[in-house]
Amino acid sequence: MDAVEVACRYVGWSYAWGGGHAQGLPGPSQGMIDPTDPRSYGDPNLWSFDCIGLVRWAWYKATRQDIVSERTTQSTWQNPGYAHTKFTKEQGEAPLLPGDILYFGTGITHVALYLGDGKVVEAPNSGDVVRVADARWDRYQGAFRPHTAGVFPVWEYDGLGQHVKTWGRPNLRENSHTGSPVKWQNGNGISVAVRALCQRVGERVTVDGMVNNVWTYLPDYRSWVSNLFLQGPAITPGVPSCGQYAAIGGTLDGADSNTSCGDGTEPNSAGAWTAKSTTVWGRTVELRYNGTTACAWGRIIGGTVGDEIWVDRSSDNGQTWEPMLGYTTVTSGGDAYTTQWNDNGLVMRACGTNGKGGTIACTGWY
Repeated sequence: MDAVEVACRYVGWSYAWGGGHAQGLPGPSQGMIDPTDPRSYGDPNLWSFDCIGLVRWAWYKATRQDIVSERTTQSTWQNPGYAHTKFTKEQGEAPLLPGDILYFGTGITHVALYLGDGKVVEAPNSGDVVRVADARWDRYQGAFRPHTAGVFPVWEYDGLGQHVKTWGRPNLRENSHTGSPVKWQNGNGISVAVRALCQRVGERVTVDGMVNNVWTYLPDYRSWVSNLFLQGPAITPGVPSCGQYAAIGGTLDGADSNTSCGDGTEPNSAGAWTAKSTTVWGRTVELRYNGTTACAWGRIIGGTVGDEIWVDRSSDNGQTWEPMLGYTTVTSGGDAYTTQWNDNGLVMRACGTNGKGGTIACTGWY
């Protein structure tokens, strides 16, 4: 059963409460805090699945249809929303087959996929991992067998590509331009970890002041997404050109003028915040950061003409660094900022002075 094969690929992944619940877009997504469970406080740092999120993804990958959709365990029990055969608690284990969707708990609090021989694959709870376990028959309430079958290879380009994270509400399209039909939509903006196979130059797109003409092919959805909606720099490191895949094609030629995020570009993207700050003689020195683009830049405010600001960037957590990137001075008023710099997988800090030759103050590394 294809759904079982899919779910078992994720054995060992950390559970994430709310994971797998991007509206309209199945897949491992950013977890949330369950206010009733202190174990979940770290789940927003994970991109994975909760119990119904795992079942949703497994059956999507098996069928290319989001039959479970973005719903709770309880709601999928009350109204599955797809053609199915239902098995009752009284029928027991005998009629079940691998891939059947099993529900557990008074009030329905858990769901898993049946493996056979009394075993399930499940995402249990915060602080645990996706695992194979014995079915809890004392808590079993019934099961559904969807009436649908896979029609495509479950793992196209198996073993290739790398997971990157979305942001915002991207449209996944049939081709690498905005006039192409939308195949999938992320309706609620929850970040999803998508498998990026390759990237190529397509239509130039502008969002929130950022510009990018690079698009990425996502084999799990057979779709393209503009790199503007992938966290990180304009061209994703480690993801090859689509030219090496004859069935896809395309190159990265002409991708050198993008600003999301290119070294030395203007800090004009929305969603930035102050990651670190310090003061020097009444001035505030800030390291500004944008997690969407993985850009960072320095800003000094409340100063005077001649005050200096720059950023340092390090690939070894601040042991050594590239110094004085984007160096600039206040030329009028009391504020100035550097250009923005790629901070993907690196750490940076901002440094400023109260005028040339004055005291140097640097923020912490971030």
